[in-house]
Order: sequence, then C-alpha cells, then structure tokens
Amino acid sequence: MDRTDEHLLELAAEGDAACFGELIERWERRIFGFIYRYVGNREEAKDLTQDTFTKAFRNLGRLTDRTRFSSWLYKIALNECRMRFRRESRFPKVSWEQNREELQKTTRDHWTPATTLENREQVHLLREVIGLLPEEQKLVIIMKEYQGLKFHEISEILGIPLSTAKSRMYLGLKTIRKLMEEKT
Repeated sequence: MDRTDEHLLELAAEGDAACFGELIERWERRIFGFIYRYVGNREEAKDLTQDTFTKAFRNLGRLTDRTRFSSWLYKIALNECRMRFRRESRFPKVSWEQNREELQKTTRDHWTPATTLENREQVHLLREVIGLLPEEQKLVIIMKEYQGLKFHEISEILGIPLSTAKSRMYLGLKTIRKLMEEKT
C-alpha cells in the first residue's frame, strides 16, 4: 500500500518514527539537491539536510496544513542554510573554483561517457554563473529549474508574491544569458 505524505505525517505526529523515516526516504534526495545547489559543498549539504529533517521531526506539531509538507520542508531547509551562514558570518557565495573536484565528480555522475568536453565546460560555466547571481534570483532558479517547483510553491516557501517570484526568475535567466555570452 502506497501511503500519502499526509497519512505518514499523521502517523509520525502520533509517534510513529518509522513513518517519518519513510518521509525522509521520499524527500531526502530532493532536499539534498536543493541545499547542495545552494551551498555548493557536498559535505555541508549532507549536514544541512540532516539538520533539516531533525528540525522537521521536532516541529511536526507546528505543521498545521499537512498538504503543504513539501513547502514547509523547503522553508526549513532554506532557514537552516541561512542560519548556518549567519553563525559562520559568511554569505553563501559559492567559489566554484575551490569546489572543482566536487563539480567534476557531480558532472561525471550526471553525464554519460559520450558527453563531449564542450558540454562539461558549459555545465561548469553555468554553475559558476548561477553562483554569481544575487541570492534571491539564485534561489528561485534553483527551486524552479533544478527542483521542479511551481511558482506558487516558490512564492509560498520564500514568503513573496507570485509576481515577485516570476520576475526574479526572469531577471535571473536574463543575467545568466548575459554572463554566459560574455564568458563564451
């Protein structure tokens, strides 16, 4: 029987930790992907992903609308990232050059052997350019393009109007296009 997130949340709120474990299995990869793209460091992303699920479990009672679990989880992940950067007095500006080995490994994991060197260079360049975007544009692009979230979900997670989410996406894509043209 395939149980819904809402059903698992209900059971988890009643103390069934195994049900929350099932939710982690469902959502861990997406949340990790979001955090990794945001912070640019695999180990830090692993830690922040674990912190996200720990905080979510501790605060299950605060989730009033179980149909909004995914948005709530992304909000927690984003807040965990921001708190980590605040504590460490640094802003999440990713130095893609410093993470070259990680990026090469990630690129290898997602491309077939038939992929050309030119495609790999484009991937590196795109990641570098996304890392240069202002945070508000970068977040919307990561959530929309890499996480597949809808604009209304992004708007809810970031606490911004729908039109603002769309305009940040448009501005971010425009900036990416401009920077990619300048660098090629």
